[in-house]
Amino acid sequence: MKKVIAHAYVATVDDHNTVYPDGTVVMENGLIQWVGPSKEYERNTNEHDQQYDMRGKLVIPGLVNAHTHNVYYLMRGLGMDLELKSWLKKAIWPGLLRIGKHEAYLGSLLGNLENLRSGVTCVADNYYMPKYKKENIDGVLQAARDVGLRFLMARGFHDFAFNIPEEFVESEDEIRQEYLRLIDVWHDPEHLFQMAISPVNILYNRLETVANIGAIALEHGLPIHTHVAEARFEVEEIRRRHGKTYMELFDQMGLVNTKFHAVHSVFLEEVDMKILAQNGGTAIFNPASNLLLASGVAPIEEMKKHGVHIALGTDAPNNNQDLLESMKLACILPRITHYNPLAMTSKEVLRMATIQGARAMGIADCVGSLEVGKRADITVVNMETLHNSPVHDPVANLVYSANQSDVVAVFIDGEPKVMDGSIVGWDVSDVIRDVGDAVRSLFPA
Repeated sequence: MKKVIAHAYVATVDDHNTVYPDGTVVMENGLIQWVGPSKEYERNTNEHDQQYDMRGKLVIPGLVNAHTHNVYYLMRGLGMDLELKSWLKKAIWPGLLRIGKHEAYLGSLLGNLENLRSGVTCVADNYYMPKYKKENIDGVLQAARDVGLRFLMARGFHDFAFNIPEEFVESEDEIRQEYLRLIDVWHDPEHLFQMAISPVNILYNRLETVANIGAIALEHGLPIHTHVAEARFEVEEIRRRHGKTYMELFDQMGLVNTKFHAVHSVFLEEVDMKILAQNGGTAIFNPASNLLLASGVAPIEEMKKHGVHIALGTDAPNNNQDLLESMKLACILPRITHYNPLAMTSKEVLRMATIQGARAMGIADCVGSLEVGKRADITVVNMETLHNSPVHDPVANLVYSANQSDVVAVFIDGEPKVMDGSIVGWDVSDVIRDVGDAVRSLFPA
């Protein structure tokens, strides 16, 4: 079936940032068949099975949320006035200890649906569970598959009990066997449904274990997704313990490559940036959570100068999955570090939220930009609202004015997943009710 998105402002995010002020995107068999000016398409052919008239709308590639913790959203609102260490100890770890497979499914469902409603078509989700509840991860993965997003499951592990409950600490053999099981059962790169290796933070790992488990990523071509230099106390402890920085340690293990994700990267040193740039790794910027937990602002301007690839995530402690909100913060926060209004631009941050995220996950040849032959993962944003009007530059309005409520349509493989602002095939009120019931049971008053 040939479907046409017509008469929209189309921002392709291709290598040249090509835009079509009155553009058309043609989708067929799940792929983008044609993209260009509407007049040219109508002059040459106008054959289609279904047409969506998107006048007054902005069409962009499906957004990529390169880091979140969906299940954490079952604790949404808890510990909001704490710094990172206290937030984990008082809000997140106690909650994760209580959650079972059913609740993990619901948390994943809640997070993935909110991402979808926010224009996100690809999610990197980071989750770990108590060692005696390993089946929880299957609930998380099942929910992601049910929603139908492109998905990267970064299953976290710890094997060193440093200020973390013993319930989260596993042996190296346990960790290895679980990754091999998950790769066998769930890893499906053809449908862009992937596993990733995740030492959650080497603060809680033995380096030997990280190197040995990291070899699984190298063997199977999987990303390594890990928290790097998020808070000052972490950097100081790693330096005290090993005499080196986060990235120096990963580099000496031979684990930094184009699928290495340095999540947060707030306190990177110059040597870290050089390592990331030289090996093609990606720093994942999570501005909202870094602000909320008072962690700091990642050195985005310096990373750009070193040629580090940067992607964008919502994380959990920003309290929502609105990647459009994160795009605005990602654009304006770096400007205050050196008082430079050009430290980040709206066009750059749109690339961070699309093609750069896809690149980090190794799927940029399939998604992340609107180009012929790529999969038809597309997000449509309404520009005809009070807070978006008038529109001089739709991409600028997207970054500085829009929010998740402006997303009116989302397509994955050319199939509508959100239409007229509603998620197709899901009764959201049922999900909200089920999540509410589960949370009341987990956290009785």
